[in-house]
Amino acid sequence: MRNLLVTLTGFLVAAGSIAAIAIAAPRHTTATAPAVRVGAGMGSGMMGSTAAPATAKLTIQHVQKGCHVWSNGKTTAAMMRIHLKVGQKLSILDMDVDAHQMMQFAGPAQMRMGGPMMMNRSMTLTFAKKGVYRLGTKTVPMPGAMDVKTIGPDNSLRLVVTVA
Repeated sequence: MRNLLVTLTGFLVAAGSIAAIAIAAPRHTTATAPAVRVGAGMGSGMMGSTAAPATAKLTIQHVQKGCHVWSNGKTTAAMMRIHLKVGQKLSILDMDVDAHQMMQFAGPAQMRMGGPMMMNRSMTLTFAKKGVYRLGTKTVPMPGAMDVKTIGPDNSLRLVVTVA
């Protein structure tokens, strides 16, 4: 009986968390793919060549219209463009109710994507070669996942990373 009560409480807390995220998430997306520059001006001033490269951060957020979008903290969109330097990293955090599998469609080097990211999980990608990397996600069905009502078709998350 105690285990049942603990399990039920856990489900209720999780449902409340998901509802809070759904309410707090931005409800609009931008029409164009925003560009994010990371590490502009690195190596100038007092920073030497041994300074660690900056890490770009993106979050997959749940939204009511389109189900999920990328967010860089300032802008949300289903398609993002990021500019990095060789050796820089990209950290991706999944804050969506769906599990997301990162995929690489094109790029100068094959990257290891690992398994699907569940909610509150992240992954970090390192870009070791110059070029244009085309990435995206696909949602992965998870048994027992909650069905959250959204408006319209789900967005296809796409990401273009230019490494120079």
